[in-house]
Amino acid sequence: MSITSHIVRTLFTIGDLKRDLGWKKPRNVDSVENISYAEDDKWHLLDVYRPRKATELLPVIVNIHGGAWVYGDKKVYAPYCMYLASRG
Repeated sequence: MSITSHIVRTLFTIGDLKRDLGWKKPRNVDSVENISYAEDDKWHLLDVYRPRKATELLPVIVNIHGGAWVYGDKKVYAPYCMYLASRG
């Protein structure tokens, strides 16, 4: 890994840790994690977050992690995705 990649990874990690400090999963959100969508169960996994008491059809938001193999994974965006689900 290059020094630039290492610096980016470190700074982003610090920022994410500060952002998510004290964060708790919303009570009105259900989640199903690590759903396999291809034969490779290691890399092809998705998480679904939805409002707990939803009875009607809702729009879908697809969040794709694009860390360029330098930083993060889908867990980095879990708080944001749960926030969106909590809003319906």
